[in-house]
Amino acid sequence: MSNNARTTERAFSGPRSALRVMDILQALAAEPEGLTLAKLSDRLKLPKTSVFSLMRALEGGGYARSDNGHYILGDQAIKLGASLAQARSFPKCARPVLERLARETEETILLGVLSEEGHEISYVDVIESEKPLRFAVRIGNRRPLYCTAAGKAMLAFLPENVQTAYLTQTKFVKFTDDTSSKEELVAMFPEIRHRGVVVDANGIIDGATGIASPCFDEAGLVSCSVTIAGPTARLLLAREHIERLTFKAAEQISQILGYRGPYPPAEDSAERADTGKRRKK
Repeated sequence: MSNNARTTERAFSGPRSALRVMDILQALAAEPEGLTLAKLSDRLKLPKTSVFSLMRALEGGGYARSDNGHYILGDQAIKLGASLAQARSFPKCARPVLERLARETEETILLGVLSEEGHEISYVDVIESEKPLRFAVRIGNRRPLYCTAAGKAMLAFLPENVQTAYLTQTKFVKFTDDTSSKEELVAMFPEIRHRGVVVDANGIIDGATGIASPCFDEAGLVSCSVTIAGPTARLLLAREHIERLTFKAAEQISQILGYRGPYPPAEDSAERADTGKRRKK
């Protein structure tokens, strides 16, 4: 058997072949005009015969095609990419986690994001409890950040300059005897960043409690929060259990959104998030 033949055989044997196929698809995705066999061979550091064999298999499956001597992505690869993008579209991608959380707790589950102005939490998905006594809110409803678990969970992980701007511009209306003041809110941030979960009991409505954790995207930026909400007496009775479930759900949603760091992020995450936000611009 010739050296090229043995190399081609190795290219198709074992887990390496799958990785090489992925390398090819990534290379083609990065080059809309396509790549020649020679350039693919150079990038993969494989003989042309090996790459040619892989490309024949991809062409046969519709994942690549040849166009004027250049290989480009095929229809099947494009369809696969579109399906993956749709599966990760927000907030749809978080729905299975929220549904499981609703089954486990039988309480109302909320997914919230910062409003465009950055002063309120806006609920983008809601699964309402079926219990007679329950917390009720509609998709699109907004609530102040400083007196909701969802808002506090996100505020604690925002860059310090954003926190300062919010604290300066916000009028802290006292909805109940337990509504957090500016000083109380700021004092909560270190613990929230350390634990990754926050409890807000009776902060905006007497008798209603929320337990929330933040979710992070692939850049490490806080992007949303997941909340379990319900009657204060019922939630506080099972507080530790609900905290664990909330924490786990937020960690899973973060992974779905592409976050790969430790959860919750390190104490300096707010500083890193500020840097990440500047990179995104």
